[in-house]
Amino acid sequence: MNILGLFDKLTGSRNVTLTPKSALVLSALTVVAADGVIDEAEMLDLQKIVRGDKKSIDVALQALRAKPQLPEVIDVVANVLNEKQRLATLAILFDLAMADGVLAGDEQKLLQMYVDKFGVPEATLKPIVDTVAIKNDFSVFA
Repeated sequence: MNILGLFDKLTGSRNVTLTPKSALVLSALTVVAADGVIDEAEMLDLQKIVRGDKKSIDVALQALRAKPQLPEVIDVVANVLNEKQRLATLAILFDLAMADGVLAGDEQKLLQMYVDKFGVPEATLKPIVDTVAIKNDFSVFA
């Protein structure tokens, strides 16, 4: 699915109040759409995060429409999440980005933007990234 087509249905850019869950969904949307396309596997990953909460998706999409520039999106997300939620969000974002076993350049840059904005120390992230890398390395089964 082309990400631009996803937003064609949206109209207007009103102020949107994010909840922590809609902020997570918003950040997840930015990561899965980093390459400009949301494929079927990525849609399934998003559905796992949302767990049937259509309102969180709607609010996240409205926020993305209102603030389409990544630095603005990351600022909005960071302002909604507390420290624990930021760490959990980063773990989810790393998992989404590495789901195909590869961390592409655009994904890496975007994740670094979230890490920098969230202020999570590298020492805290290292075990999470290591675990996600192991989880998504299916070559060990070849």
